[in-house]
Amino acid sequence: MDSQTIKVLAIPGSLRKDSYNKALLEEASRLAPDGIDIEVYRDGQTIPPYNQDFEGDLTPAPVQD
Repeated sequence: MDSQTIKVLAIPGSLRKDSYNKALLEEASRLAPDGIDIEVYRDGQTIPPYNQDFEGDLTPAPVQD
């Protein structure tokens, strides 16, 4: 049976350098069990707010990535 990795994008409430939320998510990523891949949203990434008008072929590149 193939195991499948569950991928999680963790978005902290704050992206400031010393954010407690970001630190907790970094630790969760480090401690995640096998089969769970947690990626913490970092500075420099841009995820626009959801807009149904931009679904399908119009999905913004950062969302597709």
